[in-house]
Amino acid sequence: MPLTNLYPMKKISTLLLLFFIYTCANAQIFGPGHHIIAYSTHAVDTTYARPHNKATSLIHKGGDTLIAYINRAKYTIDIALYDYVEDSLWYEGGYVPPIHTAINNAYARGVKIRWLSNPTDSSAGFVNSITPNYGLALINKSIHTFARTDTKGIMHNKFMVIDGRSTNPSAPIVWTGCMNWEPGQIDKDINNIIIFQDSALAHAYLNEFNQMWGDTVEGGAANSTKAVFGANKKNVNKKHGFTIDGHLVEAWFSPQSDDSTSNHIVSVQKLAKTEIDFEMFTFTYTTDDAQMITANKAGIKLYGIMDKSSITYSPYTALSAQMGANLLVYKGLPGYDSNGICHSKYMLIDPCDMAADPIVFTGSHNWSASAEDNNDENTVIVHDSSIANQYYQAFHADFYAVSAAAGAGITLTQTCTSKPLEVTEIRNADQVTLYPNPANNNLKVILNTQSTDAMYTIYNIAGQMLLSGKLSASYINTIDLSNIASGMYLIRVTNNTKEEFIGKFVKQ
Repeated sequence: MPLTNLYPMKKISTLLLLFFIYTCANAQIFGPGHHIIAYSTHAVDTTYARPHNKATSLIHKGGDTLIAYINRAKYTIDIALYDYVEDSLWYEGGYVPPIHTAINNAYARGVKIRWLSNPTDSSAGFVNSITPNYGLALINKSIHTFARTDTKGIMHNKFMVIDGRSTNPSAPIVWTGCMNWEPGQIDKDINNIIIFQDSALAHAYLNEFNQMWGDTVEGGAANSTKAVFGANKKNVNKKHGFTIDGHLVEAWFSPQSDDSTSNHIVSVQKLAKTEIDFEMFTFTYTTDDAQMITANKAGIKLYGIMDKSSITYSPYTALSAQMGANLLVYKGLPGYDSNGICHSKYMLIDPCDMAADPIVFTGSHNWSASAEDNNDENTVIVHDSSIANQYYQAFHADFYAVSAAAGAGITLTQTCTSKPLEVTEIRNADQVTLYPNPANNNLKVILNTQSTDAMYTIYNIAGQMLLSGKLSASYINTIDLSNIASGMYLIRVTNNTKEEFIGKFVKQ
């Protein structure tokens, strides 16, 4: 019987509408003052969430959320993706939604699309570094695609820029993290996704995309004669630091002739005051483990999960000797896949220490010599205590699950909880100037100290932390209060000499 007799067009339209509603319902939408969203593809433990800061798990829904963001595109989509497969039987198997349908629908409504991939053709000299990318056969043939032409290394990025050059500053979106668009990666493996709504960051990612594409025309064909990959790339972004929601976000790309991602890995590790946590798929580069061992010997807590594929390399040997049971090996988990992998590549610095600078370090970059010297990779360093806490909720759940699967039952000593403040508690308030007080939507803060580096946190009268960020002693700081209700609040300021100042203010 013909398909049209079984499914009249009206019913098909209804099903498509319901599918669109479903996919949008499974994706958070950016709100005022919240322009960074993080996801885990595995379970999270929200008992370690700070107030109003529960992490979001995308178990079996990473692809649906991806589609929801593609459906929001109005002008452009630029994709740099290592591998894209929609065959649910491919490799580990698993659920994968029709991503190609969302891409083709976007193209049909006028969105200009460019797709950069890793090579699929072994005849071109990529014998040891090709990926199937079977999904590319499903997208509209009029959409321009281009594969890396440098045979030394791989195009390992996993990022998408939506409406990157939109004149509306709230429109550009950067989707990145560790997840390839494959059934096992979406449905079974440990991965993390982080999404930014920020025009300046989107432009930085487009600059990197364009030098690999060899051209800047939106939706246009790549120029293979001008395309640059791997060690031949230039540092095309003069700016690498961006302020998003009052927090510093750094964007780095590798390799670049005048920079080293490992330098940033080590630099961030040196900032740790209390704790370093990490999940890593490929960990073979000794430069990246030495500082963690030094930190752990100095009393800094160190916990980690490495994929089983890395245990034959020297970093595992050195770290396991130092960390003992605090270094776990991922061999798959019941409920996901016994053959799954820990594909995340992230590090947390002081996620539970509000007096420090909680940091998330993540992206496509494995800690390997190939990633450092030859592969095309992207990295973000997010100095945001709320995002660090969300990643910690995912790390805590993963650590306990892997530990339990191994029969170890290891206890993490850090709990990421903070002692509530009493509303009457005031200390050294003269060292911080707050105005106007009462305040409307903006609170001005001046540091009356010699400190050059400080963090603030704002609490309500119940002791719940509502806002946090960095302060500079070099200028008048403005804190956006538009998303908190009228009432009395405490602001705690801690500087780099561990001094603490607490003041009171009223939001009208």
